[in-house]
Amino acid sequence: MKCAYHPEIDAIGTCVNCGKGVCVECKTMLGGKIYCQPCADEVFAKPVKRAEDTSGQGALAVVPSEVKGWNWGAFLLSWIWGLGNNVYIALLSLIPFVGIVMVFLLGAKGSEWAWQNKKWESVEHFKRVQRTWAYWGLGVLLFGVVLWIIYIILIIIVAAAGA
Repeated sequence: MKCAYHPEIDAIGTCVNCGKGVCVECKTMLGGKIYCQPCADEVFAKPVKRAEDTSGQGALAVVPSEVKGWNWGAFLLSWIWGLGNNVYIALLSLIPFVGIVMVFLLGAKGSEWAWQNKKWESVEHFKRVQRTWAYWGLGVLLFGVVLWIIYIILIIIVAAAGA
């Protein structure tokens, strides 16, 4: 069975009120029962927080599928990105040898950790901020490459002048 609201995602259960399939993002647990968001709002006559509102709740946060995926900002800026996103485990990237593994781990799991450890206004806000981190990471990388090229050119010039 597929989610009634995300047809590409498998359902993890059905709404006790309407019987529609719901995925992790769409399910609302109330009184130990699964409801879809419209039924939860209707049955309880007040809006209930959806999965996208769970950011900043640590391990209890439901990470939306749109948030999951490779994080270039975390990969390229590692510990700096970690401080800015309350992912303090990123500081392990400062330890020799551990850092090599840690940057790849941050790239792979960084988005999920950032969602869990910091409160975000919405999924769109989260994605916008992470995109900005990625652009800064790319900028720092390109700046480093340009400096490296200038350094190599200067070495060649000095070596040619000394010969």
